Amino acid sequence: MQRTPFTRAAFGAALVTSLALPAAAGAQGPPPPKAANGNAVKTLAQGIPTPTSITFFKRTVFVGAFGDEENNFAGGGVFRVRGGKAKRLKNSPGTVSGVAWRKGKLYVASGPKIVRMSRWNGHRFVRKHTIYKGPTGFDGFSGLAFGPNGRLYSGVQLNEQTDMGPDTSPFARSVVSMTAKGKHIRTVATGLRQPWQLTFVKGNPNPFVSVLADERTPTPPDWVVNAKPGQDYGYPTCTWSVKKDCKGHPKPIALFPNHSSAMGLGPIGQTLYVALFGRQEVISMNTAGKHVKPFLTGYVAPVLAVGTRRGFVYTGDLTGSIYRVKAAG
Repeated sequence: MQRTPFTRAAFGAALVTSLALPAAAGAQGPPPPKAANGNAVKTLAQGIPTPTSITFFKRTVFVGAFGDEENNFAGGGVFRVRGGKAKRLKNSPGTVSGVAWRKGKLYVASGPKIVRMSRWNGHRFVRKHTIYKGPTGFDGFSGLAFGPNGRLYSGVQLNEQTDMGPDTSPFARSVVSMTAKGKHIRTVATGLRQPWQLTFVKGNPNPFVSVLADERTPTPPDWVVNAKPGQDYGYPTCTWSVKKDCKGHPKPIALFPNHSSAMGLGPIGQTLYVALFGRQEVISMNTAGKHVKPFLTGYVAPVLAVGTRRGFVYTGDLTGSIYRVKAAG
């Protein structure tokens, strides 16, 4: 399989280095990161190749995995984490970029498709159905999240061939939404170079979205936006490296220094936890993008996935490890 825009743009040289880390760290795996609040960080499982996204059903943790880039993206799919082990679900799609749980069903973004998996029996999903497949020329979906309106939201992946220039491919550079049955897809916001993961915060009807910057000089910042219907963030003209180029476009709630590579994000109350791949840390901030603080540091490899549930923050890094820590001090 060809290298994807996601891995090429976001991983870079860090991926090659980190893929060797699990073996070098020994049979017990790498040490977990450290939490700024002093709480113990627990390793839940290992062996998940490039974890991208996390969702939950009761005590079960589902992790979407993009696959091993050094091995032709082998091993991607959806993993169940339980009892200290990670097990790949045999009937799950490969190269998974997003997962979301709603009303007894798991929704999976895999390339141009969104797949709905249902009838979970504790070991596998009995049914699997593709609810949406993008049109010809569509670049694929990224993260997934259900909004309070019951619609399923996703970002559209990067078309590397048109990066930094015009892009006429379907739904290019946008966040889209559709019904839980995969119907009535529509554009929410545009002008976003590479929207990656999404989440919703209680009381806010619009998704928070991480957005990866391009590699022009000077290198622009990475963004987190609160994407409202009808907004145009102005890419490729507007990158927020030159403020005057962004006149008339909404400002992201947070701008991170170049090569931070904001990826997974999840809320607890009105606090957002954001994985910064390039800085190998998870930060916390409020929903206005203020009070940015390190939350988890000391990862031995870049961190991608973030999930939150019942006051706990779950993360996944390029060693293939999934970690959990209580957010409150």
